[in-house]
Amino acid sequence: MTRRITAAAVASIAAVGVAGVATAASGHSAKPYKASLAAVNPAATTAGLATVVGKAQLVDGKKNNKASLHVRNLAPGIVYLWHVHEGSCAATGAPVAGWTYRTQVGANGTLTSDASGNANTKGTSATFNADPAKSYSVNVHVSTATNGLAPGTIIACGDLKATKKPHPSQAKGPKS
Repeated sequence: MTRRITAAAVASIAAVGVAGVATAASGHSAKPYKASLAAVNPAATTAGLATVVGKAQLVDGKKNNKASLHVRNLAPGIVYLWHVHEGSCAATGAPVAGWTYRTQVGANGTLTSDASGNANTKGTSATFNADPAKSYSVNVHVSTATNGLAPGTIIACGDLKATKKPHPSQAKGPKS
């Protein structure tokens, strides 16, 4: 019995080692980006959402790209729009093409707040490749006219910044 457990442990360690070498040899590593979203004023205050905050993460992978968004302090039960933008919050550009959002209206993802004013959602892209010479951000917009704001007005934004550590699922094996 002990011999079987030892053999299984050795086989498992060898498999992990081979997987680590394969990952390192492929040269692929996903690049994670994170953003802290804050209220964009005066629009957020006008919408009654001066304390809106959130977090976003984007993983730029070789084949699969993922974005996730978590927002708090929204009005309960309301649908908002969101997407990944080219440019920073200070100089927002066009939404980045090629993203498919969990729930979607046109090219926009939708974000529906729960009874507590919290919302979570995600998106994926098979074509996104971050350009190191460009900046990216995540914006949350009102979807309908709100307190005199036009539909599409940005109420929260966060600049996506590359993180220093690779995503745990993309960690490379030990150095030899």
